[in-house]
Amino acid sequence: MRFRCYEQLLASRGAAVCEIEHPPPPGADVECEGPIRGTIKLTNVGSHIRAVGTLRVAVRVSCSRCLTPMLAPVEMEIDEECQLTQIDEPDAYEATAEDIAETPILDDDIIDLSELVRQNLVVNLPTSPLCRPECPGLCPQCGQNLNEGQCDCSTEHIDPRLAKLRELLDGESTKGSG
Repeated sequence: MRFRCYEQLLASRGAAVCEIEHPPPPGADVECEGPIRGTIKLTNVGSHIRAVGTLRVAVRVSCSRCLTPMLAPVEMEIDEECQLTQIDEPDAYEATAEDIAETPILDDDIIDLSELVRQNLVVNLPTSPLCRPECPGLCPQCGQNLNEGQCDCSTEHIDPRLAKLRELLDGESTKGSG
């Protein structure tokens, strides 16, 4: 995700629009269905570069209830402050106590948005994706996917720590009926 728009951004209030259609950047550790697509507008606001845009991609994940593989849409609304400093400078990633570290985006004289996109992709991944809202998940006893049918497990499961209490309650109900 590299763009030759460095000269445009050097001008006061200079701006550049970057059309993105690219596979996920290295280090994202996510499998995507197709490229990441969208637009990011970079604007020089004096002390930093402001990156604003929207990116979309579908990621391969597992349903959080039944573990079925599925595609989940991810939409990233980006509104970040970036630095026109070299990516490989160690000081570029440090922040003072009152500042948030701005992502450096300059690689020689080319704008590289890979790290900005990687960070936003990771932050926007679904935390509890569902294959469908009413997914019943897996049987906690045998592991049967309940989307594929019911299992033969007993639905009444008593916590072993409360089994003695159950015995007492069962004894009370037999005494009261006699």
